[in-house]
Amino acid sequence: MPFPWEVVVSSAGGAAASLLGVAVGAVLSSRTQRQHWSRDRQIDACKSIIAESTRCQLALRRKWKQNEPIDWTAWNEALASIWLVGPEIVIAAAYRMDELFWVEHGRIKDGEVTNEDVWAAARDAMEEARLEFINAVRDEILRAPGQLDNKPVARPLLPPRTQQSLAE
Repeated sequence: MPFPWEVVVSSAGGAAASLLGVAVGAVLSSRTQRQHWSRDRQIDACKSIIAESTRCQLALRRKWKQNEPIDWTAWNEALASIWLVGPEIVIAAAYRMDELFWVEHGRIKDGEVTNEDVWAAARDAMEEARLEFINAVRDEILRAPGQLDNKPVARPLLPPRTQQSLAE
C-alpha cells in the first residue's frame, strides 16, 4: 500500500496555515495593544497639562495679588510627560502655554500687571492658549470632529473701555 502523501501534505499545509494565522493574530493584537497604551498615555499627559495649566494660572493671580511664590514642579512634570508621548502639534501648543506663563510671571514680577483689566487681558491670553492646546489634542489625539471656539472657562467679555484700551 503506497504512502498517502496527499494526506501528509494536506495536514502539514493545514497546520502551517493555522500557525501562520496565530502568528499574524498575535502580531496584530500586540500592535493594537501598544497603540491603545500609547493613546492612553497621551490622554493622561494632556489631562495633566490642562489641570496644571489651570493651577498655574491661579498661582500667577495669587502671585500678583498676594505675592505668593509659585511652585512650578507639577507644571514641569506635566510638560515632561507631554514631551515624551505627545505629537508635535500638541507639544507646540503646550510650549505656547508655558511661554505665556513665563511672560506673565515676568510682567507680574516687574510690576506691569497693575489692575484687574490688565490681569483680565493676561488671563484671556492664557485661556486662549489653553483652548489652542485643547483643540490640538482633540484633532491630533482624540480625532474629535470640529474645533472648539469657546474658552474652557466661561467669563464675561471685558468692558468696552478695556477692549478699546487694549486695542490701542
